[in-house]
Amino acid sequence: MAASIQIVPFSNALNMYGGPDRHAAYSLSGQVNVTFSSSSSLFERKRPTSLILQSLVVTFEGQTEMISEEMGYSALRLCSISQQLVPEDWIELSNEDSRDLSAPCTWSMVFNLTIPGWLPESSAFGDREGGTTYALHAFATIHNNDAAPSRAWLSTLCSPFQPSVQQIKAPRVPVPLIRYTASSSHASGSNAAIPSTHYEVAAQLDEAHGETRFPRELLSKIRMQMSAPEVVDVDDESVPITIRLRTNGLPESDCRRLRVTEFHVNVEQTEKYRSRPMATFTSQFPVPPAPAQPPCRPLLHPHPLHSLYDMGLTATQPNSQLLRSFSLLPYDGSGDYKIAGDGYIFAHDADAGSDGAQWFNLSTQVPLSSTQPEPTDWKTGRVIRASGLSPFLSVSHRMYVTLLCTYDVLGAGNSPERVTERLRFHIPLKFVRVSSSTSPCGSRSSTPALVGHVRAVSEASEGSVASLVDMPLLSAPYASSLPAYSQLYYANGDRKIDYSVPLPLYTPRTDKLQAYQNDDA
Repeated sequence: MAASIQIVPFSNALNMYGGPDRHAAYSLSGQVNVTFSSSSSLFERKRPTSLILQSLVVTFEGQTEMISEEMGYSALRLCSISQQLVPEDWIELSNEDSRDLSAPCTWSMVFNLTIPGWLPESSAFGDREGGTTYALHAFATIHNNDAAPSRAWLSTLCSPFQPSVQQIKAPRVPVPLIRYTASSSHASGSNAAIPSTHYEVAAQLDEAHGETRFPRELLSKIRMQMSAPEVVDVDDESVPITIRLRTNGLPESDCRRLRVTEFHVNVEQTEKYRSRPMATFTSQFPVPPAPAQPPCRPLLHPHPLHSLYDMGLTATQPNSQLLRSFSLLPYDGSGDYKIAGDGYIFAHDADAGSDGAQWFNLSTQVPLSSTQPEPTDWKTGRVIRASGLSPFLSVSHRMYVTLLCTYDVLGAGNSPERVTERLRFHIPLKFVRVSSSTSPCGSRSSTPALVGHVRAVSEASEGSVASLVDMPLLSAPYASSLPAYSQLYYANGDRKIDYSVPLPLYTPRTDKLQAYQNDDA
């Protein structure tokens, strides 16, 4: 008798919504098919076959592996969730009712696994197919329980050498974990625009060009704000931004001599790799303890190189790090933008006075590099990743802006001369995946209307940036549609009832109460 098992998940991927949340859970369902057929022989006809299914365990395991020449090999088990599909009483499976005994007989066992909502999304990084992966595994213990003994002398002779109990392993089934954003502000439909985050920035002088005659005291009298999308889809082709400038007590003479001629924008992705799991991640999320980690408990599907490191043939560099940053602009894009006109954008403030100063807006779409083919070398390839944190990899994004300013001064012999200065600042960006049901279409132009809520940032502050709206925190999944299952039901399926809210006391209607009193009278 030949028997095999196969895992058939009901979904090709595990989609999660919102940021990592240790209090949320998701459901991963599917079935395990047990297939067997009757034994064939030249000396007898096919006959019905039965077997005893003693155990059938399906396991969802998540793992992350870092492999590189500089840091060696490191592995971490993220989760291991199993479900026994066979009760205490074993299950007998038979093809006795099958019309064609020569055809395989298949029995299906349905499973439903509860997956925690804090897991990082699937991601490929490192050498030789490393990264964060998830997969389903299944193991079965089957006892051959033929209905009738064979009468063929050859089968009787070979029966002592045929094991009555078989250990069967199903082929591994990868399950990609994809995390989408689920902000409530994106739940109003496909025509909704992603809201903007507004920043009050304090620009710094570009020290790389040395000392200039540019009056630095002007910086304290120029207000700068910037608006960018709250989140950026990794599939977006551009990022809309708005830079707003105005004077704040700048003398009339300086308003007529200060120019802003152009600005430069660059979007940068920074990837930080580590040879040991980050304490920030392991302390925040319930990663399995050390006894459940390799090499104490090997992974179900480790990288082939793990044996070399487990035997000590190759050493892993302790606490080593690898940092790489690259621009997300197209290869043929410079990021330079010219401002139309003569550049004297503050000249009208000289006529209007300090009380009538107006905002000058610079709006544009910053292009992003299109999807690049899979790089041959992960250290030089440019792949746009979602911002996030995992045990061996953290990804962050920033937008760097440089303003080119000139100031008219008097040179030698009282001849007019222009001095140039570059003002630099940066803001954080958050790249996410936006599902097709909530992906916005059309323009996402910013509308900076929160001027009254801007809080100032000193030039000496670290990072030189402050957000008018706090960066999005860890959001609960299904924020755009339904609450998590664990919020509505217990593990056994019973509905959760909030008994802390008392029911209102019964109060009869006034008209009925008056009618009862009249009847009694």
